[in-house]
Amino acid sequence: MTLTESPAAELGGIDLDALLVRAATGDCDAFVDFYDATSPRVYAVLLTLTRDADTAASLLEGIYVEAWERLRGRSAPPCPGMEWMSVIAHRHASGRR
Repeated sequence: MTLTESPAAELGGIDLDALLVRAATGDCDAFVDFYDATSPRVYAVLLTLTRDADTAASLLEGIYVEAWERLRGRSAPPCPGMEWMSVIAHRHASGRR
């Protein structure tokens, strides 16, 4: 089983990891689709961690900017996409960017 075949790689029928593989090649549309599919969940994680809607919203943008920058030159993220984004979100929420 490869990373993109993982059942955890799908959210609402969307193959998140396949989107990230495409985004890693510079496909902006794939990253936008990934953002649209995952940002509500990432926001919920941030809201749980920070307990403040404004803080969660302001952190959200930085998390996706970091993800986009870290994807460059990779063939795929280091773990399933949603898991990877949760790790980045936890780090940002705790101030450890």
